[in-house]
Amino acid sequence: MIKVSVIVPVYNTSKYLRRCLDSLVNQTLKDIEIIIINDRSTDNSKDIIEEYKNNYSNIKVIHNKTNKGIGYNRNLGIKEASGKYISFIDSDDWVSLDMYEKMYNKAINDKNDLVICNYFKMLEENSSVRKLDCDYYISERKDTILEESPSLINEVNLAPWNKLYKKELLEDIRFPEKLKYEDAIVTIKALARAKKIGFINEKLNYYLVRSKSETTVMNEKVFDIFKILDMIIEELKEKKYYKVVEKRLEFLVITTIFRYTLQQRYQKDKILRKKFIDEAFDYLNNNFPNWKDNEFYRNRNFLKRIIETNKLLTNIYCNL
Repeated sequence: MIKVSVIVPVYNTSKYLRRCLDSLVNQTLKDIEIIIINDRSTDNSKDIIEEYKNNYSNIKVIHNKTNKGIGYNRNLGIKEASGKYISFIDSDDWVSLDMYEKMYNKAINDKNDLVICNYFKMLEENSSVRKLDCDYYISERKDTILEESPSLINEVNLAPWNKLYKKELLEDIRFPEKLKYEDAIVTIKALARAKKIGFINEKLNYYLVRSKSETTVMNEKVFDIFKILDMIIEELKEKKYYKVVEKRLEFLVITTIFRYTLQQRYQKDKILRKKFIDEAFDYLNNNFPNWKDNEFYRNRNFLKRIIETNKLLTNIYCNL
């Protein structure tokens, strides 16, 4: 029986791929399958993938005929997975060798639909990698559900790679295939629908921040965040406990919007920069007219709030 299926989308990450795959094929949990989707890489990622496939019987490889994008690849991996639980890893990241054993045992022993662990944030600097102080940290907490712990909306990172999902939980959850920031809606849906969420207060995942990775490039795809937030709001509004999580959702939308307005300082296109900032403030005002009174947002740094909440100051900051 396959206990865990690990889904690894790959696109031109040959520089990092061996480190990632080594951390998977040497897991202390033996009953795992590794599903690698090569998304039409143009470097030598394909050769590395084939090498590992020939050396390890638990590796399954899919080569896309055309480039499909990470959402499509993760969805394809879910479809192909035969494990009781499913996990995702980006091909430039890596994991502790006992990560899946610890997460699987936690899930099985405590009957969790979703297990979340802490992670290291790593920064690539030229040819070296160093650890950053990570602002994300799961403290000791009991198993819970979102209705009982609405703060999870703001405390859990919205990426999929430090999580273990029961396969049934993902039956009707899929990644949007043509949008950026597709991780967020999947994580929110999993949090909202899980009947029992478990936590491991240990850093088991290594998340690499690359200077030229997709997450650090600022272009017109930043506007996708509004569509993703629409999906998140729709998902939570349908829940009977919406009133319990409403202010936490509002806080998530506020902080997400302002993360990307301030990142417009990296946007070289001045027209796109101004357009995004305008639409960001319109989005907040239309969806949460009283957002400035949010109790959680008002606890943030005063000076930062002064800049964030003033469209003129935001534009000046980004232009400077």
